[in-house]
Amino acid sequence: MLHNFAADFEMYGVLDAVASGPIDARLSENSTMVGVGMSMEGIEQNPIVYDLMSEMSFHQRQVDLQVWVETYPTRRYGKSVVGLQDAWRILHQTLYNCTDGKNDKNRDVIVAFPDVEPFVIQTPGLYARTSKNYSTLALENYVVKDASNDAYEQPHIWYDTVAVIHALELFLEYGDEVSDSSTFRYDLVDLTRQALAKYANQIFLKIIQGYKSNNINQVTTLCDRFLNLVNDLDMLLASHEGFLLGPWLESAKGLARDHEQEIQV
Repeated sequence: MLHNFAADFEMYGVLDAVASGPIDARLSENSTMVGVGMSMEGIEQNPIVYDLMSEMSFHQRQVDLQVWVETYPTRRYGKSVVGLQDAWRILHQTLYNCTDGKNDKNRDVIVAFPDVEPFVIQTPGLYARTSKNYSTLALENYVVKDASNDAYEQPHIWYDTVAVIHALELFLEYGDEVSDSSTFRYDLVDLTRQALAKYANQIFLKIIQGYKSNNINQVTTLCDRFLNLVNDLDMLLASHEGFLLGPWLESAKGLARDHEQEIQV
């Protein structure tokens, strides 16, 4: 497994491929496979993907993902909570089921450089109506259409965002039962960050619409909302050390051989 997210990661994966790919490769005709390895750009993201991949060296047949995902929150949080099992079932079918064939690179506006001329960004008809059934509910949603001719690099949307928000609601509803788990708090922060980042994309496009139509009030109001969202995300990410820069800096200082090297860090 070789991952490169260009330093901007998000919740993403293809669990079905991970659960079957190594087995298929080993059993293929004239296979010379001798093991399973991972080379990722920073492992501090999408732990479910690497948890599953780490197991594949020990499996002789394809993993039953329905069972594996259902028991995953129990292993990760130390307690069985039905609501969280439902949430992870949804996440498996959405965030961790990217089957559009595109390599993921986080293009969300919240992490992008403001270097695009607003008038080249397409906004009319940007969303297409879809309807999908998930394990706990049936939902309709809007997903980004293919805009390959657009000079603006559209955010990568491969899942039903409404379903993911429902999964977040389940995290909030049932999270008190495992609130003492650091891994749960990490996942809660990460999932909230994912939802807010996609919401920021919607606000941005409405700002562009207002800009094109010379609607100063709309632009001003939505810009304030966007900037408040940036502050909210900063506050959110500061609530768990897994998203802070400080621990990385302190870890680097711990490798310094003398005071001079520590100052350089």
